[in-house]
Amino acid sequence: MKPGRDADADELLESLLDSLLKDFDHWFHRGQELLQDCPDSVMGPQERERMAVRVEEGLRAIEATRALVRASPEAIAVSMEAMAPWHQLVMEVWGLSARVAKASR
Repeated sequence: MKPGRDADADELLESLLDSLLKDFDHWFHRGQELLQDCPDSVMGPQERERMAVRVEEGLRAIEATRALVRASPEAIAVSMEAMAPWHQLVMEVWGLSARVAKASR
């Protein structure tokens, strides 16, 4: 660690980023599960396939980010610009979850 860096701040940043990445990972995997069991009345096959590709891309982006974090000798942050598409996709997964739940009633 460079002199003058705040070890507590770095530890907090690492902890927050780890928690955030775990959350994205959870919701992207949940999205995969929902897409596998999603009835056509909720989302058609082509739309499911497009979303499945985006979820898989999101999972790869999360893993790539984790690799960069592990490789960095110091704490790093991820820009909001980089995370915005992940947040959008999580919101879509939440919406899909609600639609699947409603369809199964």
